Amino acid sequence: MPTMARTRQHRRTDAPAEVVETLLEALAALRDVTRSTEVTIRSMLKKVNQGADLSDTISGGDPATARHAMNEALKEVERARHEMRLAVFAEALERGTSIGQLGRVFGFSRQLAARYAKEARGEV
Repeated sequence: MPTMARTRQHRRTDAPAEVVETLLEALAALRDVTRSTEVTIRSMLKKVNQGADLSDTISGGDPATARHAMNEALKEVERARHEMRLAVFAEALERGTSIGQLGRVFGFSRQLAARYAKEARGEV
């Protein structure tokens, strides 16, 4: 997780388009991990449906590694989404958009929008 100093610096130097690109990259990585996990699970399911022992099949599939990769990819997407929201909030607030309007656009409460606004301004 980025430190506050890094987050503030990130918002000052990165344009919203740059953080959107980072989000898109994280989503692409998540898609790749998801697809790989799906292929592995389908392969294991096929083996079990063909009569293989479930325990042996799962043990041979290394589910811990797949779970770890998926968790890391999800964390990165969440981090990138957060940074994107902060960049958009900072830019929109600078241009005069209200906190209430931003909350409506993003589909969350005014209270959560106020927290994002506060963080985007570096007040947290």
